[in-house]
Amino acid sequence: MQHDNLRIEIGGAEAADVYPDLVRLEIELDDDLAGMFRMTVALRLNPDGSWTYLDDERFVPWQRVVVTAGLADETRPLLTGFITHLRPQFAVGLEQSVLEVWGMDASVLMDRVDKLKDWPNKKDSDIATEAFRAYGLTPQVSDTAVVHNEEVSTIIQRETDIQLLRRLALRNGYEVFVDGDTGYFRPPGLDDTPQPVLAVQFGAETNVNWFTLEVDALAPADVAMSGVDHVTGEVLDVNAESAGETALGAKPADSYLPPGTDPGLVHIGQTATTGSAEMTSLCQGLRDRGEWFVTGEGEVAANQYGSILTPRATVTIKGIGETHSGVYYVTHVTHTFSTAGYLQAFRVKRNALMPTGDEDFSAGGGGLLGSLTGGL
Repeated sequence: MQHDNLRIEIGGAEAADVYPDLVRLEIELDDDLAGMFRMTVALRLNPDGSWTYLDDERFVPWQRVVVTAGLADETRPLLTGFITHLRPQFAVGLEQSVLEVWGMDASVLMDRVDKLKDWPNKKDSDIATEAFRAYGLTPQVSDTAVVHNEEVSTIIQRETDIQLLRRLALRNGYEVFVDGDTGYFRPPGLDDTPQPVLAVQFGAETNVNWFTLEVDALAPADVAMSGVDHVTGEVLDVNAESAGETALGAKPADSYLPPGTDPGLVHIGQTATTGSAEMTSLCQGLRDRGEWFVTGEGEVAANQYGSILTPRATVTIKGIGETHSGVYYVTHVTHTFSTAGYLQAFRVKRNALMPTGDEDFSAGGGGLLGSLTGGL
């Protein structure tokens, strides 16, 4: 097993003196939420009546915090953010007094001011680029095709900048998040190389402490929408009846429907769109969102796994039977550093069952056959 390491920077310098008093540190990364950290440090009463850390100029609101973690000699930044909450707790026993420090990534700066603003003649990707740059973030933005011509319709913002970008991301089937000093507005990376294999009940190769799954046959549904073209007055009907994203397995949800059974159908109403292209994008994005009918969660010890698990990326899971072994998309990881070691709690999702035959189950050994039988 590899040893894990941790580096905490506060205000631009490593807080090495904090490590002996560190009780617990959690870094929570989620595909729909801002990245968050929760740090608990032990408080000590000094002979002069003062407390350690309470009057420390580093532990003040909006101080910049960078957390880097890794295994062996390899490290990566987990979160760059700002202190937003401080909670001292004084117990009867001096040894039980602690300071909790909470914070969020840089997207918290984009969520503080409700704005009334128009965005004429812009694509959604143009808006995302401008919004990120306004906060000093480097934009990594995938292009969106529709230009919202002011002669037809203009996007009106009545929310914070990050809420606006999440609304635009939803209708394009995109993700929006901040990682370090970079702002992302892009489709999910379903075709990227998966992270190292997670092995469940796989004998000596097992690296997952526990894992649970749920298959929800009611989640997927086709999406339809009707509207009127603002220029021609033509009645428009759009239906999203097939997946627009890469299937992470051989059998999507629709393949399990009994003969003669229609798929679920959701008809969107009371939603403003400018034409067929925007209606199609919205319907497809919502249909793809509902296509994730398999969800799971588990926990892995980092030094057994030998890698840093990250959200918004795929991972291969083996040892859970032929139906469920395969590639999943990671939606959430909580990195926890405590006396129990470095643990990574994760959540995953999948839009199909059964392996496709293209999976690489070899990381850690075994191959596909081993993934189905090993450790059982």
